[in-house]
Amino acid sequence: MAKPSKFAHIVYRTRRFEEMIRWYETVFEARVQHKNPALAFLTYDDEHHRFAFANLEALDPGGKASEGKADVGVDHVAYTYASLRDLADTYARLKKQGIKPYWPIRHGPTLSLYYKDPDGNRIEVAQKL
Repeated sequence: MAKPSKFAHIVYRTRRFEEMIRWYETVFEARVQHKNPALAFLTYDDEHHRFAFANLEALDPGGKASEGKADVGVDHVAYTYASLRDLADTYARLKKQGIKPYWPIRHGPTLSLYYKDPDGNRIEVAQKL
């Protein structure tokens, strides 16, 4: 049975965008891989990113949470599979149990499947292409 080979990253929604970036740079000696007004991706090793920050001041300037999501906090956690075959096997196993991704996407060098647990927490399972 295919299992994730490693924890990949965590994404935070924040209204303290620059402060959060500086804190994670300092605490983890992380470096910015990509940054624009809405998003920032940081890493401390060879992974493309270990932390991502969604700037709610840019994405939601009015400050209202939408779709039942909390305003700030964890957006999702991500797990990497060792191979595309492992990711596909996991998809097939979960589909047989009635668990389907709410958002399959290829973004950048990654093929990702996003799921929601029973409490609505978002989990990304992915494989770097």
